[in-house]
Amino acid sequence: MEPTRSERADAFTVLLYGLGAAVVVGIGTWLRGAAVFRDDGIAWVIPIDEQPIDATAESGAIAVEGIAQEALIFATDMSAGAVAAIIGSIALWALTALVVISAVMLVAFNFLRGRVFVPGNAWAFTIMGWVLSLAPLVIVALDNVARNGVLAAAGFGEGETVHPIEFWAAIPVVAGGIAVGLISVAFRRGIRLQKETEGLV
Repeated sequence: MEPTRSERADAFTVLLYGLGAAVVVGIGTWLRGAAVFRDDGIAWVIPIDEQPIDATAESGAIAVEGIAQEALIFATDMSAGAVAAIIGSIALWALTALVVISAVMLVAFNFLRGRVFVPGNAWAFTIMGWVLSLAPLVIVALDNVARNGVLAAAGFGEGETVHPIEFWAAIPVVAGGIAVGLISVAFRRGIRLQKETEGLV
């Protein structure tokens, strides 16, 4: 089925946004890596006991008084496993975003060609569903390993195992992945229905 002018415009818009999003993911990944891996060590924010502080903002132009609840620390001599967990978390976050962006762009490209119920689109939604359902949970686990490594290197002990409540932050993305998976099922049924309809013609 030949797409309408409006549908072509929508598909082109998605493709352009996809390219822009891929660039943003690349820049964001580089900035995140630069923020964590510094000359002074691995930078990590940890919770601290509440205490009053006097600080400045805007390069010293503004004096600030408040209560500090977190502190940025620099850990050195971290275990190889903890460092690998940090790298893995950053890399998996970027890879997840790029896979989803690529899959969406593939669907938009197929729509642009008038190909809707085709195996490529079904596979794209399937991949998006699995990636969005699993990657956030793995990232949470990797971040926990990384945090424990930072705390151990800073002298806070071995840390704790990941608590189930920490996975709740990933639930919206996981739920989105499940929804996308259902869309892939709908596309597969649409493909079968299209083949059956063509066979009757």
